[in-house]
Amino acid sequence: MQVCLESLFTTEERVQGLRSLFQTLGGALLGAAAIVSSLVLFSMQVNVERMPHGLFRRLSTDRRLLSTFAATFLLAVFVAALSLVPSTSLIGSATFGAFWATTLILILFLYGYRRALVLVNPLRQLRLVVAGTRREFRAWVHRAKRAAPLLSDPNPQHGDHNDAFAPKHDLARLAYFRANAHWTDSSKLAVRYAVSFARRYAEQGDHDVSAAAFNAIIAINAAYVEAKGKTFFTYQIILDNPLTSDSFINDTLEHLRQTARIGISRGDEQQIEQTLNAFVALVNIYAAIDYRSLDASKTHAHLAAGYLTAEVERIVPYSMPDVLMEGTRLMGQCAHVLLAAEGPSAIHTLTQKLGLIACCGVARESYRPVTSTCVEQLARLSFDLLRTRSRDVRFAAEEIRGSIALVAKLFLSVPDTPLTSMHSTFLGPYYSATNSQALSTLLVELVNAIAKAKADDKNARQVIDNIEEWADGLYQTEKEILLEAIKRKSQFTFDMIHWISSVTGVLIFVSNAPACVQHNQDKLRKHALRLISVLSFVPGDKDTVTFIETFRMTETLFEAALDAHHRNCPDIAVKVADLLVSWMFKGGQVESSWAVLERSVYGLAVLTLFAEADGAIPRLKAEITKRMAAGGLPDQNARDGAAREIRGRAATLYREGHFGSSIERAMVRADHAKLKLLLDELADLISPETAGQAASQRFF
Repeated sequence: MQVCLESLFTTEERVQGLRSLFQTLGGALLGAAAIVSSLVLFSMQVNVERMPHGLFRRLSTDRRLLSTFAATFLLAVFVAALSLVPSTSLIGSATFGAFWATTLILILFLYGYRRALVLVNPLRQLRLVVAGTRREFRAWVHRAKRAAPLLSDPNPQHGDHNDAFAPKHDLARLAYFRANAHWTDSSKLAVRYAVSFARRYAEQGDHDVSAAAFNAIIAINAAYVEAKGKTFFTYQIILDNPLTSDSFINDTLEHLRQTARIGISRGDEQQIEQTLNAFVALVNIYAAIDYRSLDASKTHAHLAAGYLTAEVERIVPYSMPDVLMEGTRLMGQCAHVLLAAEGPSAIHTLTQKLGLIACCGVARESYRPVTSTCVEQLARLSFDLLRTRSRDVRFAAEEIRGSIALVAKLFLSVPDTPLTSMHSTFLGPYYSATNSQALSTLLVELVNAIAKAKADDKNARQVIDNIEEWADGLYQTEKEILLEAIKRKSQFTFDMIHWISSVTGVLIFVSNAPACVQHNQDKLRKHALRLISVLSFVPGDKDTVTFIETFRMTETLFEAALDAHHRNCPDIAVKVADLLVSWMFKGGQVESSWAVLERSVYGLAVLTLFAEADGAIPRLKAEITKRMAAGGLPDQNARDGAAREIRGRAATLYREGHFGSSIERAMVRADHAKLKLLLDELADLISPETAGQAASQRFF
């Protein structure tokens, strides 16, 4: 450039023109730098002033942006100063410098513009707040580590380290943080900034930014828990430890509580749901706190869950069913977290609250989906309770059953719908036999996995122990709910009968698993027998028998006895068969189209043939004779008609077809010769006066 330009600028007049160009260009760039910097800084401050004051001052004095415009001014002055080139020997260097100075000024203008956009972006502002807070926490942790040798106990008692119940906290870091109580001041301020963003942008309807603000609060809390490390203390029953309370956590939860109240007062459902989700995220973070003591309660996670529960309860009067459903789902998530982190004792309060909130559907029709959601969460908790590694799930299982019983009894007081049963729909997540996500379906999947486990599988044994404790006392609540459903003539009775039968089969199946030890096997079979015996409490009046047989009561008892026989549980099979005998005499007194007496005799005959080697046939005959002598089946016409039907069916055992009845299918597979003989004998016991008389069987 020097060679080319020096040949062009040979006279002083031409050199003076080049100097004038540099001077003019430098002045123009200087004015442009002033104008651009003023406009960019003004527009940025107009946008930034909507944020909290402390953050406004921090971002409006951004060093990078101010340094950018300072550099543009200096470069513009440099271009203008090139007009002072003394001779033509520096023309190439001056022109080269002016070109790149002008180019850099344009680049700095573009950079300053983009930097201003970054600073006014609320998402970027939140990231800056989080990043700054994390850096400060790391600095405090580094300082605490450096000060640890000065604050550590010079004569530690080594015996305490071998004590499983002795606390093992980081006392040096704790002492340093207590000596510098202001170490969380800036982080608390950062949380306030994020809360301010969440509230302001939620009011403007920009919920994407408010969601990012809640994520910032969560990230700051996660960094705080990591920085504080092993200096947390849990609640103790006897001693009141002032170190249990944490001002930073309390401050955060209080800000979220106030934000939720603001959202409720404005009816902003998205803001409420975002706040509730923030509570759940904090429960997850606090549940991971290491309290450095055995069986420590997750104090701060419980505190956050308590705040969540209180805000969900506060939503109830405001007619927000969707928000309330989301809140109950989040309560269920918190319960799952606490169950995994602490054990069954941690879900007591949440279980009770879910049961109480579920009752809202009784008083308000729009809240009935909330009832279904609460029941679903209780069902999931019951299932998770069976898979926990903690011991003694009995108390937690009783709490869940109590909540379910409360909801079911109150909900059954609401009139049922005739076609689609409202009771079955909203209580289905726990009791449904057709819902793939219901408790009974999940139980079947679980016990199938247990059956594949080896005899020495510790996990399978733990689950079996949990199932045994869960089933202990199960019959009590199921009996109450079944009788209430029968009393209300609810279609939910179908779900209860088949749920009882299904769970009975599950308990018997588990008792035969390779990993099931002897004492658990005996207990499981006892619980199964008590549960299926609940069906014996069905009233025997005509309306009840007609209603209950609509749901295949006879078939259910037969299938339960047959399943027990196939599962190698002859004692249970005999006792369930006795229940079928009782139902035969109870339902046989009622004239109905269900033919309870005849179908019960068919089922008992098949069951007796299966256990023929154990003397089941004489025992059945003796039982029927005894009951007949005691006045069973007093209606002579009913006995005579039933006996004729039984003999007629005994004469047509050879017929084949696609039967919907499990009793009929079993009769087809039985030994027809023995079955015909037994049916004739039973018919003679019921009505000796019609011996040899048989009704004609019609086939269509």
